[in-house]
Amino acid sequence: MRVLTSFVAVALASFLVPTIAAADPAATTPGTSPGKSSKPHRTAHVQKSEARTCTKPPVEIVAGGESATIALARCDGKPAPLAVEHLSVLARPGGSARPKITVEAMAKVHGNEVAPGVRRIDARLVERLEQAVEHFRKPGQPAKVSIVSGYRPRSAGSFHQSGRALDLRIEGVTNEALVAFCKTLPDTGCGYYPNSLFVHMDVRDHGAGHVSWIDVSKPGEAPKYVSAWPQTGTAEDASKLPALPTDEQPSDVRGAPKALRQAHPYFF
Repeated sequence: MRVLTSFVAVALASFLVPTIAAADPAATTPGTSPGKSSKPHRTAHVQKSEARTCTKPPVEIVAGGESATIALARCDGKPAPLAVEHLSVLARPGGSARPKITVEAMAKVHGNEVAPGVRRIDARLVERLEQAVEHFRKPGQPAKVSIVSGYRPRSAGSFHQSGRALDLRIEGVTNEALVAFCKTLPDTGCGYYPNSLFVHMDVRDHGAGHVSWIDVSKPGEAPKYVSAWPQTGTAEDASKLPALPTDEQPSDVRGAPKALRQAHPYFF
């Protein structure tokens, strides 16, 4: 009986061992360590696609003989990448040479100037400009903004001196409509010049509220401020208004006729 039992055990062992070995290729492959496969190990490489910033439709910005078509704002309303730098270049004083460095390089520069003679435009001004463009944007038509004047380093007491103001036009939009919308923006200064070719827009400190004025002076005249237009009363006494910016030069205003630039020295 014991002999028969031993014979059965040996027979089962000889049957099971090859089966187990076949189930583990590493066990039957010469030169491989136990538990490791002879097949090459494959690693999945997942390429991460760069996240693209959501931006609003581009706007053509024209200043003198230069122009750039850029997105001013992201979809959340904040300035789009490089929008501040592009606008700073276009809003530089008329006598300043175009910077030789790229806007990408300017974005890495710290301080008020992105390049010699080029003031960094206030980011809030970029946001205000986009709000105005978006308000008047017509489906299927590209928006176009003309900058008459931007950064003016010699305009003492002016928001232009600190890169916080633009004199501008939007193609297809009357100055009356533009200044009316500007006056709906909080902490924003809006200047209306019925006898000029632009609207003034500046950004002010939080809590300043709505600030606006109307100057109806004609070329060669002193400023004449009124409370409404068309004029229904006499012009306000200009002596009650802040002093005019000093050392204003025609070359500070880009793209405006010389006669117009000389005629309107009062720019906030």
